Amino acid sequence: MTRHAKTFIVLGLLCLAGCANDAPEAAVPTETPAATTTSSAPVGPSVPTGPDAVAADDLFIAGLDSGAVEYTDPETMKILGRGICTELQQGQPVIAEVDAVTTGSRGKWDESAAGAIVGTAIGAYCPEFRALLPP
Repeated sequence: MTRHAKTFIVLGLLCLAGCANDAPEAAVPTETPAATTTSSAPVGPSVPTGPDAVAADDLFIAGLDSGAVEYTDPETMKILGRGICTELQQGQPVIAEVDAVTTGSRGKWDESAAGAIVGTAIGAYCPEFRALLPP
């Protein structure tokens, strides 16, 4: 599967999950920075903390469940989702995150499932990175 195809999987699954539309306002930041053509990552809010983190965690797990991603431990998945956003904030490309989730799962998740996980993490924890996905 090409990188372009992987990106479209992430975008499609993000839209399928519909995370931002069902989220409480506190869970999803309302400001989205403009996309830039430079290699630096967009500057935006950090991964939610406090009460916002609980709402974001619930949103993330609900998104995974609606996308039929198989997992055994919700707490481990929350750590993975937050880590994805932390790495995006450090400038890691979305496609690299999909590849890392696929590789790190040791065969448990294919590229489609990894795309769902990354897309759902973006929707729940760091929607400011939607601009990194293709239009």
